[in-house]
Amino acid sequence: MEEVLVMINAFLIGFILLWGAIHIKKPTSEVKDVMYFAIFSSAAYIWIFIMSTTKISNLSYSFTLKMLFPLAVYGFANMYVARVLYTYVSKKDYIAMLFPVGMFLLGALNLTYPFTRNIEWFAPYGFLMGAVFRTAMAIGAIKFVFYPIAPPKKEKKTIAPGNVYLFRSKEEAEQALPGLFSDNNVIVITRKDPRNFSLENGIFIYWITKIREGIIDDNPRIFAISPTKMDILIDLITKGLKQGYNVVYIDAFEYLMLENGFESAFKFLVSLKDRVLAENKTLIFVVSLDALSERQRKLIEREFKGYP
Repeated sequence: MEEVLVMINAFLIGFILLWGAIHIKKPTSEVKDVMYFAIFSSAAYIWIFIMSTTKISNLSYSFTLKMLFPLAVYGFANMYVARVLYTYVSKKDYIAMLFPVGMFLLGALNLTYPFTRNIEWFAPYGFLMGAVFRTAMAIGAIKFVFYPIAPPKKEKKTIAPGNVYLFRSKEEAEQALPGLFSDNNVIVITRKDPRNFSLENGIFIYWITKIREGIIDDNPRIFAISPTKMDILIDLITKGLKQGYNVVYIDAFEYLMLENGFESAFKFLVSLKDRVLAENKTLIFVVSLDALSERQRKLIEREFKGYP
């Protein structure tokens, strides 16, 4: 009975981890994802049913046989989630890095457990490694959840919420919206030198670059992030909006398009727009329409309107 519970536990946790990893990578599950998990659930049920028979329990290697599939699922699930989470950590944030690294090593260790469980001299070392990996995960997880965006220090709001505006330049935006950067709490997404902006307490800058990564400065708050990490960026922006920032300003679309392709960059932009409006905040989008094809311009203009 105890081994059956261990098998159920391994399958269940593996299932939850894999499902969570899918939702980290994309907002909703696809039909194929549901089908894969239906097949997985059926295979797990059949495995538990077959391995619970008396004849198998009487074999000398029954534990290894019974746990081979459940712990393979559990181990690979940990390793896969670790791989997904690894992309969300700045490579210079060594403490937060302990979370995915510890999870990956724990998953690898569990893959060996069906074979090493009965090796007496190895058992103490195996449990010690498991404790070390879990401790590393706990330390890293605490740091991991403190994403690099703090609440604005001042309450500022001069722009009417719930709007999306399209401008052709930063100067045009500042002329149409006086006090855009000085009188609002703004999240800036830019490819330009951050020093081009009025660096006040109400501004948090995401500098899109491949040269550096992580926190560049804390006063003003500047965070460098790769153009290929759009999924991470949009999550960080969403959290920033919930923290109290009321405007999102983006002028890095051309660079995001260059690095990821128009379709991916446009999906990011539309998702960003939806999240900003869902929080009843304002999105300022600056782009040179002349640099786009006619089809691309029409898609942009359909989603964004010029300032009245």
